[in-house]
Amino acid sequence: MLRKLLLVGAVQGWALWGLWKTHELKVWPATDPLSERTLLYFSLALPLAIYLTEGISSLTRQRRIFLLAAIALLFPLLGAYSGWADNVPTSMGDFDGIPPARPSDLLAATVLGFVLIPLLAHFDRRNRSWPYHDLFETAWRNVILCISAGFLTGVFWIVLYAGSELLHLIGLNFMRELIQKSIFAIPVTSIAFGTAFALALARAEMVVTLRRFQLSMLAWLLPLLMMFVLVWVAAVPFTGVELLFKTHSAAFILLWCAALCISFVNAAYQDGRVIPPYGKYLSKLLAWAWLGLLVVVGVAWWAMGLRIAQHGWSEDRVWGIFVVVMATLYVAGYAASALRREGWLASIGKTNMWAAAVLCLGLLLLLSPIADARRIAVNSQMLRLASQTVASDKFDFDYLRWQAGKYGQDALHALESGINHPDRDTLASKAKQVLAQKQRHQPAEGIKTLTTDEIRQRLHALPANAILSESLLKAMQSESKNWQLQRCFNAESQCTVWLVDLNGDHTQEAVVLIKYQWGDTGAALVMQSFNNEYRLVGSLSLPGNNQFSKHLEQIERGQFKIAAPTWNEIELSGQRLQVTLPLRQH
Repeated sequence: MLRKLLLVGAVQGWALWGLWKTHELKVWPATDPLSERTLLYFSLALPLAIYLTEGISSLTRQRRIFLLAAIALLFPLLGAYSGWADNVPTSMGDFDGIPPARPSDLLAATVLGFVLIPLLAHFDRRNRSWPYHDLFETAWRNVILCISAGFLTGVFWIVLYAGSELLHLIGLNFMRELIQKSIFAIPVTSIAFGTAFALALARAEMVVTLRRFQLSMLAWLLPLLMMFVLVWVAAVPFTGVELLFKTHSAAFILLWCAALCISFVNAAYQDGRVIPPYGKYLSKLLAWAWLGLLVVVGVAWWAMGLRIAQHGWSEDRVWGIFVVVMATLYVAGYAASALRREGWLASIGKTNMWAAAVLCLGLLLLLSPIADARRIAVNSQMLRLASQTVASDKFDFDYLRWQAGKYGQDALHALESGINHPDRDTLASKAKQVLAQKQRHQPAEGIKTLTTDEIRQRLHALPANAILSESLLKAMQSESKNWQLQRCFNAESQCTVWLVDLNGDHTQEAVVLIKYQWGDTGAALVMQSFNNEYRLVGSLSLPGNNQFSKHLEQIERGQFKIAAPTWNEIELSGQRLQVTLPLRQH
């Protein structure tokens, strides 16, 4: 077994290193996201399936071959779709690390693999169901083995690093340089994980002991948490939910509470053959108290519904609804047994089995084009824009360009072509700008595509009758490498350009007032005209009191005056020295 898993780890390590190397060389499959993602998912999924099915006594050889074949077919298909959906024109220089894949997709695929493998391994064709004891043993075994193998792999790297630093102290740097090379680090890490998994699997009895110890400890957290749930349920009718909803994370908090309760009650129930550790009366009390979680989940539904009604669908809300559905299945399924006399929460086992099947089905849908959260989010936001539910200056172009994959690209091209909207031209200009960007945090390429008329559309001029000259607009465009000035050209932003004579030379300077997205703060940049050509010469200090909007309103109303400095400056060695006064004491 050790040799087999070591060989699997070695093959996987070299495959992953090969994918890494293609990124360094910028050759196929790195140049084709669909092929690259297919190979990445295959390289991750099949070895993990081999690890997780090793040593399962009730798993026949024929069933295991079928299971591995199913994993080897399913996950590359998911990877191919992931690569197709993410295949958007970006600079290859944006990413020089491991083959790119969205962390959310990888996490969902990992959860799918962990849950799906025990279901496929233990499905009983005769009864069209699963033996819950076998599912419980395999699932917990795999989790503990992977955690143990990951921990041992981490310790292995700590030893390598410590040893390399020890040799470095006497001038031997070969080990320090070697562990930094991808050709060593990636294959060795994979081999170490496979070896650690085999060593942990060889001591299966320790895995069972460790599981029982952990679950027995976690089980005693259930009464404490259920006490808080009961207090919350009893208090909500009197306190109301307004304060909870003002947090803007009500559903998240409530679902975390439900998830912890589900985890702790499973720690007490285990495979159904263990007597709950609470005693007769406390067990009955906890069973009835479980009904309070129905209220928790109900309020979570309410909170999610309000957010969707107010802001439409987003990726997070699509996944959030899926989590709420799963929480409802678990909570309602467990609560059903509280009303029966079949033993302490006897429906936990059956609920877990069917909820696991629903979980796999839901993840498959969300990781496929059938219910891709990006497609749902993009369609929702485009409908809100078309119906003018969301203002054009609040529309999230950045999400469409950099996070929504092909669905976002298609939406941007539709906006660029023109849609039926009062701000059609402005939307088309912003879509053209973000499409021209090749790197997310370097918007200069997109800004260069704007015409002066398009730039003028983005800017609010003061005084109200002021006309921004073409020379000023071109100067702002050429100075857009300034990170603060860049914000004026963001698709979601709008700056104010205040024309005012600051130095008494009878020529108006341009003060660019930029509001930041965090708090009521901003900046003011000063551009001065030299022979009718503007240049960025400095900044105007604003009070740091989070009242940027108030100051802007005062400027718009003309409630300001140009004042000479209280203290003159001193010119010394060609430099201007200013008098800095201490803050006045009140």
